[in-house]
Amino acid sequence: MLNTTGQQGNVYQARQHGKWNPRSSAYGRFWIDVPSGERKRRTVSLGLCATQWVARLRLREYIERAGVCSKRRFHQIPVPGTTFRQQAEWWMESLSTRRRRPLKPATIYGWQHCLDRWILPNLANKLVSEVGNGALRQFVEILSAAGLAPKTIVNVVTVVKFVVASAVDEEGDQIHPRVWNHEFMQLPLVVKEKQNRPTITEVEISAMLTTLKGRDAVLVALVAGTGLRIGEALAIRTDDFDPLCRLLQVRRSVWRRREQAPKTLNAIR
Repeated sequence: MLNTTGQQGNVYQARQHGKWNPRSSAYGRFWIDVPSGERKRRTVSLGLCATQWVARLRLREYIERAGVCSKRRFHQIPVPGTTFRQQAEWWMESLSTRRRRPLKPATIYGWQHCLDRWILPNLANKLVSEVGNGALRQFVEILSAAGLAPKTIVNVVTVVKFVVASAVDEEGDQIHPRVWNHEFMQLPLVVKEKQNRPTITEVEISAMLTTLKGRDAVLVALVAGTGLRIGEALAIRTDDFDPLCRLLQVRRSVWRRREQAPKTLNAIR
């Protein structure tokens, strides 16, 4: 075991003897005061550190940020060795229970898909502290090379930003504040006029209606004639129509067979 002592605790690597191994996880140990008047030893993961000096620096920053001397609570503060995967998992779990601006299940599902398909395969093992403009520049290059549309790239990168911003201390302050530089990371501009917007023609709709029967034909005709979202159309009830069937009120939506409020307040019409 390799370690160094000092007033700010000590750092070490398990099962290492002699020379510092940059490919082995580093840990920090120090003492904290608890309300009972006792002192307890605290051990935190520092992740991979290129040198012993880097490990000491991370430990010192963690101790200062945690406010050991001011008796601030410790267990709520993400350790400096937190990986992007760990932070992303915590963030996703928090989304379904947040009270301010609760998200639709479809939104959470879409963000999870971004993580699983693109983000985690490329950024999972990086420390959250390492995900900055440089890392995102490389990531944008990967997404561009994969042929993703500009709007899709922007959406995926936005999820990365959300994960980084979700690492906060017990005061709600970001642990890894960022000034994102879109020019540097070469984030593509989204030009609405150039976006791919597939549109079905009247002839194609007529062809569909001649082949469909029953409720399927009614659904296609309703969506084509009103411009409803599919979730809104599936949630329609008979009492949503006025007595003359000339007025339709949109009050709810359906996603995966579960009723929910429409996508936005303006969608209630």
